[in-house]
Amino acid sequence: MDKATIRFTLPYVIGLGVAALLFHFAQQIEFTPRPGSLGPDFWPKLAIGLMAAVCLFEIARGLLGMRTETHGVADALEAEEETEENAPTYPMLLIGGVVLVAVYALVVETLGFLLSTFLFLAAFMYLGRYRRHAAVWLTSAGVTLAAAVLFMRIAYVSLPRGTPPFDAVTDFIRVILGG
Repeated sequence: MDKATIRFTLPYVIGLGVAALLFHFAQQIEFTPRPGSLGPDFWPKLAIGLMAAVCLFEIARGLLGMRTETHGVADALEAEEETEENAPTYPMLLIGGVVLVAVYALVVETLGFLLSTFLFLAAFMYLGRYRRHAAVWLTSAGVTLAAAVLFMRIAYVSLPRGTPPFDAVTDFIRVILGG
């Protein structure tokens, strides 16, 4: 195996290992099965399975010599490094983003998933220096409603409702979504 093949396949081998580890943890999800409904382990296992399938596909492509030099992860990172050598950096924005994610994790139980997600998305866009106010708030609302539909109506995931009076937001969205 030549150096280019190793360089191409290594990220996918690591990804496959991560997928195996995550699948092991997903196997540990304990729940009482209900007839006719998906368990809480279904969606994580599906996502992990898709991740593993993509990694296996890319490893096979690399080993069979079917890869193109410009489409590998390592090649893409190398090309990105070349183009961004003189790009400005914003370490305070990075720190702000980390702090914002930490604050989100701390308030999600109190504010509830839907309200905290809505506020997080808006704050993150403003932090990223996006200043079209209507777009920020409409995008935050749209993504939050899409997440509500996905988690509450399709995947049936139990989301943090929040504590009173913030749980009223979750109840209102449930009514809007029909139940």
